[in-house]
Amino acid sequence: MRTIKRWKRSLYKKLVKYKVIAPKVIVLMDGGICSQMFQYLIGRIFEEKGYKVVFDLTFYKEWGSDMNNHFVRNFDLLKAFPNLKMEIASDLMITVYKQKYFNLGNNTYGKVDDFSFLQRKPPIYLGGYYHLPSRIWLPTFKSIFKILASGFDDSNQRMCSEIGQRHASVAVHVRRGDLKNEIPAYGKPASVEYFRLAISYLFENVESPFFYFFSDEPEWVCTDLIPCLNLALSEDCKVVDINGSDKGYMDLFLISHCTHQITSKGTLGKYGALLNDNIRKIVVLCDDEIEYPWKDIFCNPIFL
Repeated sequence: MRTIKRWKRSLYKKLVKYKVIAPKVIVLMDGGICSQMFQYLIGRIFEEKGYKVVFDLTFYKEWGSDMNNHFVRNFDLLKAFPNLKMEIASDLMITVYKQKYFNLGNNTYGKVDDFSFLQRKPPIYLGGYYHLPSRIWLPTFKSIFKILASGFDDSNQRMCSEIGQRHASVAVHVRRGDLKNEIPAYGKPASVEYFRLAISYLFENVESPFFYFFSDEPEWVCTDLIPCLNLALSEDCKVVDINGSDKGYMDLFLISHCTHQITSKGTLGKYGALLNDNIRKIVVLCDDEIEYPWKDIFCNPIFL
């Protein structure tokens, strides 16, 4: 059996090498919904060059969790955006390309601005995380990612309706889980003081704001964070806990329906703000170097 598999891999390598089989770009998909969205964007950029692009989804079979193996990560991209089209790479294709044509992402530590991978031609396997200039990915993001009303289940539809009835709803994304401690790619986690400053800013600049908290650790938000923010549950805020980490894309939809967004580390709050077409929205971000590239993406973001 192993001999047959080796023979198939060897034959496939030769067919790709001599272009009997058209060479392709394989993009590794991993992580949560926002990572999947960005990885899909990378594939679209190569498709616009005229290349055939397929996607490797084996992460969701072999691992399918966050970096701490605590919160699940499902492949939700096509649940969130069912109008997208994508082709899945075969196991044989993935094995050969990873061995022969692997290219490691340029954003492993969050600070490398090497865009040379965009000049690569197939065959190539794009693994890891990549950084792109906003002028390249942002127009495509806005053109292809559209939230459909049919994407909400009943409980989220009710929550969406409630949010829509408030004239000054504020989404507060509190990323915990594998980012509650400092790691190189994301820096220090958003502090309690950051959220205190952000809440105060919204009270000072928006009439009667109401805060909706979204987090992978809603219990921590209730017991540890909100008591430090001078907020009263029900009167000033609500913790949205109807979606677990297995339905993070539903939280993304709800965040996007809020009038304003307070973000934290990670991209869920930021992508929610990008999906919000309100030109007067206030978007608050952590005031540190790793977050500064978002200055070019949002109109007048607030760094605290």
